[in-house]
Amino acid sequence: MNKINPNLSIDDDFDPEVILNRRQAGSAQHRAGRSAHAVTDEILRYSGVAAVADEAAFSPTYQGSRFEREWILDYLGSFYDQSLLTDVLRRVKGGKEANVYCCQAHPGTGMELLAAKLYRPRMLRNLRNDARYRQGRDYLDEYGKVIRDQRLQVAIRKGTSVGKEAVHTSWLEHEYRTLELLRAAGCSVPRPVAVGSNTILMEYIGDVDQAAPTLHEVRLPLRQARGVFDRLMEDLDKMLAAGRVHGDLSAYNVLYWEDQARIIDLPQAVDPRQNPDAWDIFQRDVTRLCQYFQKYGLGRHPGQLSADLWSRFAYPRGPEAPDPVEEEVDED
Repeated sequence: MNKINPNLSIDDDFDPEVILNRRQAGSAQHRAGRSAHAVTDEILRYSGVAAVADEAAFSPTYQGSRFEREWILDYLGSFYDQSLLTDVLRRVKGGKEANVYCCQAHPGTGMELLAAKLYRPRMLRNLRNDARYRQGRDYLDEYGKVIRDQRLQVAIRKGTSVGKEAVHTSWLEHEYRTLELLRAAGCSVPRPVAVGSNTILMEYIGDVDQAAPTLHEVRLPLRQARGVFDRLMEDLDKMLAAGRVHGDLSAYNVLYWEDQARIIDLPQAVDPRQNPDAWDIFQRDVTRLCQYFQKYGLGRHPGQLSADLWSRFAYPRGPEAPDPVEEEVDED
């Protein structure tokens, strides 16, 4: 199979050549893992029979390219079967690691809209330096349970294809379990709804016409900015109390909607009791937020603020690092 350079930009509609290479390398495995919705859709499409022939079939409004549609059917079809969503309305974000879709929620959920965060295939993801965040972590299976199987543990250590897939699954499960933990702790994060193959289903922030913008995209009145900053610091305190550090917090990972800020994108969140770099990572999170709010005249010293928050808990500090400096933030 042709090697894929993960540093190259990947087209939002999924690269047809990559999909073709994947099929040629393991077509039997690919077919075995495809959902019934994707198979039915392909049969109907090539037979010229309209999709309405099967009223129970999952037929999303959002089409995208042929390849993106197949991924949606593969990975979101199970949520349709579980009566969690009824439609995929549009894509609201395309990134190197995941796409986010606005979905019509099933009435049984008690919600109107849901966000489906659909991760790209492991082979296309570009998680930079994720080993730093995995320090001290247990590996989780698709049920959120710690992996005890010794053969699978060996596969993970050796980096086999099976082991890499297990690491990928664990990465998603950690994000979902972190959302559950922080939501229960009263943090301003989207409500998690379900997790499935390659996908996390959660509360959608925004309305049917517009997804909530990131904090980076809005300009706040000074009084509101001060209130948002204070609430974010309260959230960081609650996160520490729950045993989590975000790990990639910035104005790009905070949504702002109806005068409320919501923290998103938590797959790299670390446990300050287990990760030796947690203190350094936490300082960076606080520094990025302080740098953003400087334009509102909120001149808080990130080093002192970090220390004040951290000192409320008995978490260890790793080797002292220099005060974090302003750095380029990944917008994805």
